[in-house]
Amino acid sequence: MQDALRYLQFKAFGRGIRGHNAAWFVVGAAVWMLMRARRSEDVVYRTKLNPGERLVIGSRPSGSMSSSDS
Repeated sequence: MQDALRYLQFKAFGRGIRGHNAAWFVVGAAVWMLMRARRSEDVVYRTKLNPGERLVIGSRPSGSMSSSDS
């Protein structure tokens, strides 16, 4: 399915831009939006918090080490 949508998007944009045909350009844009909407992101972490619990997310520059890392 993804390959067919990608092919349709490629052909529609090509016909829309090279042929100066707005209808094909709109078809290409619609297929692009559909493909963006179908893209799923991988879940990295999922949990259920109980009342009073909290989840703290932090980051630090790569390569920096704190005293607890050594």
